[in-house]
Amino acid sequence: MDATDQIILNILSTNAKASLKTLADACHLSTAAVHLRLKKLEDQGVLTGSRSEINLHQLGYQTQSFIGIYFDRANMYQPVKKALLAIDEVVECYYTTGNFSLLVKVICRDNQHLTEVLSGKLQRIDGVARTETFICLEQSFSRAVKF
Repeated sequence: MDATDQIILNILSTNAKASLKTLADACHLSTAAVHLRLKKLEDQGVLTGSRSEINLHQLGYQTQSFIGIYFDRANMYQPVKKALLAIDEVVECYYTTGNFSLLVKVICRDNQHLTEVLSGKLQRIDGVARTETFICLEQSFSRAVKF
């Protein structure tokens, strides 16, 4: 990866809809050359897709939380991870060091919905000993890594 690839990735990390012309102008290349670079980055597994940001509050999802999950046995990572994949409200999952075995990000309509997810889904998973919930009051910022 060279400096031109870094320019392309930095632009795409903040605007996934950036046009080939925008990328080409920033890199002082033709759109065909940028297209070839994008294809190379995809083939190498560096560029794996694009995303649109959705304002979840506008759609009625007011409660975002992080939940630490403790296992009741050490070897429960794979089955618990598989069970979490079936819960739509769990949008991110991290296998961690420290106090928790897993840290998950959960998006819900409100606190009542969060309670239903916790008691009706998460805490019923075989291998989950207990959970610890942190409700987000505000997301201060989110940003892409600069290359």
